[in-house]
Amino acid sequence: MPEIGNTEFFIELKDWSERKLNILEKYLDPFTKILGSQNRSKYVYYIDAFAGAGLYGDGSKGSAVRAAELAQQYERGKKPYRLRCINIEADQRNFKDLQKNTAQFGNLVINLQGTFVDNVSQVLNQVSNSPALCFLDPFGIKGIDAWEVVQQIIHRGSPTDFWIRFDYITLSRLAGFYESDAIMASKNLDTLCSTYGISDKDMLFSLISGSTIEEKRINAVNLYLRRLTEEFRKARRMGFAAYYPIKSITGQDKYFLVFATGHLKGAIIASELICSVEENYQREIEEFKASKPTQLSIFAEPTKEQILQDKVARLQDSIASSCSNNRLSGEEVYERILPEWFGKIRATDMTKAIKGLQERGIITTSTGTAGDRKSIFTFK
Repeated sequence: MPEIGNTEFFIELKDWSERKLNILEKYLDPFTKILGSQNRSKYVYYIDAFAGAGLYGDGSKGSAVRAAELAQQYERGKKPYRLRCINIEADQRNFKDLQKNTAQFGNLVINLQGTFVDNVSQVLNQVSNSPALCFLDPFGIKGIDAWEVVQQIIHRGSPTDFWIRFDYITLSRLAGFYESDAIMASKNLDTLCSTYGISDKDMLFSLISGSTIEEKRINAVNLYLRRLTEEFRKARRMGFAAYYPIKSITGQDKYFLVFATGHLKGAIIASELICSVEENYQREIEEFKASKPTQLSIFAEPTKEQILQDKVARLQDSIASSCSNNRLSGEEVYERILPEWFGKIRATDMTKAIKGLQERGIITTSTGTAGDRKSIFTFK
């Protein structure tokens, strides 16, 4: 039987958590291959700041074990790049179980007991100048409510990407203490401010407030994205952050999975990965609906081809408006439309859109093919 720790969370792997872990695992692989091949030491680090026990009660693998298996796969395959995993866990029993569940991976894994904040200095010393992918997956926001720590990691000088579980429900609850006389109001608002790195409570509240629950939720995550983007731009010149809504198979909102990076290639890989995951999720929803009683609709459902044609047509309009009167590479075109289209398109969609713009005469010249991101395109 697997060691499962002492929290209800580890009893069973839920469908939405499986989707989140698949995203993380599928991104970690190209991240390691690309940056490990470019890095002189060949080392890439995976930092799991809230690692848990490593396994769920039903035997499903958690993030720490999945990452360690990937590192072991590279090692056994004698790859020219090396992945090392640093796991942090505060709960004493979870940590004990984590050690048991990762013991088989030997020196590919380092386990640290305590909080993410308390261990960040040791982690940064261990990682040194190697590229690192940091996974922040707390319960609520406890542990990421220290903007200066996130800031410190971004500014460490080497490529660093983040996947962050953003719990807007907890943040909304904390924001509810604004202008409250409750005993805990001041402390809760301080936590809210510390999460964003904004000390002015009045300004922060105005930025995340809204007339509806949905508006408040979107404002809260968009502000966090702006803070991450700004910080990455200060440190790396380029900054990108976006989110993907994690939902259950029944369509229930759970939280946002935030991605942040300081390099365009990472943003493109994450976007195309999310697109693939979302397509699979939609298929799962259709299968789920098919298993339930349904009502007949008098409206014909659009075909997959019609949906694709509509998406490419809208993508063409977006590219044309954002790139007008410019001479840009394929990568620069991607960078301009990515904030709007993150997680919604694949490379093939971009190629079809570029070809369509060439046929319409909106792209007048090009130095290469439509699918080559190094090609230079001249836009009317």
